[in-house]
Amino acid sequence: MKRLVLALAVVGLAAACERRSEVADPVVDCARLEDAAARIAACTAVAEDETKSAEQRAAAYAQRGAAREDGSEVTPALRDYEAALRLDEAQPLALIGRGRILVRSGQLDAAEPLLVRAIASDDTGVARELLGRIALQQGRIVEAITHFDASLSQTQSASAMAGRARAKQRGGDLGGAAADYDAAVRLDGTLSEARAGRCWLDLNEERNLERARTDAEAAVAADPHNSEAQLCRGVLQLRGGEWANARTSFETVLSVEPGNPVALFGRGIARRRSGDNDGREDMNLARDFDRHIGEQFDDMGVETY
Repeated sequence: MKRLVLALAVVGLAAACERRSEVADPVVDCARLEDAAARIAACTAVAEDETKSAEQRAAAYAQRGAAREDGSEVTPALRDYEAALRLDEAQPLALIGRGRILVRSGQLDAAEPLLVRAIASDDTGVARELLGRIALQQGRIVEAITHFDASLSQTQSASAMAGRARAKQRGGDLGGAAADYDAAVRLDGTLSEARAGRCWLDLNEERNLERARTDAEAAVAADPHNSEAQLCRGVLQLRGGEWANARTSFETVLSVEPGNPVALFGRGIARRRSGDNDGREDMNLARDFDRHIGEQFDDMGVETY
């Protein structure tokens, strides 16, 4: 009995020490807070406490940056990531966060070295996924797929799967792209990128137009500003004779991308087919951007006149 009591006491002491160890790390504590304002406040206290180590303060700045990035406070988040890297140039969350913001703003050359540095300490696959997106945007298809493969070997991410699908589609592997889009939708049915990508694949290959329409609607519901989703839905609405709905879809794209030739030409068709002959102006303007735009609509099964 004494041995059992002693064993239980040792286990209890170990558990208590573990709990004290967890509580003793203020960065872990601030990162665990779910309320954004509370998380920012707690991480700020650690970041500005000069009695803490440089690594702790850097981690706190990075956590505060992540909280601000989640809240769409991009500029403050970027400043926090930069502050973290000044204290600890290898801070992984800060490297990835700053790299992600730069990728989204189109600063690919500035983002790439940060993400390369982050690979060694990133077990989430995010750095590899972002490197895949950089390579894809720069037309390095094989390299992009390699990065997405590496990302997916670490974590099964719907976003990375959709990125690889897009790379395979660009590289002509339509079967592989279809399989990856399907897998991405299974992982996250609300991922607009995956739904929109599969919509276009089904539309262009005349694979499953009913599913394409479902995907387009789901993608727009998840992200109304996804131009790719709005365009795919608009083309399908033209094919279905839904002139007013198609016009709305294309105008949504034009509100953020005024010169988008697909949206201009599509709106022109919708206007003309609904009796507004001034739609020709849209169509002519679209041809100024892309003289082959009419052929693209023919290939998508849309009657332009």
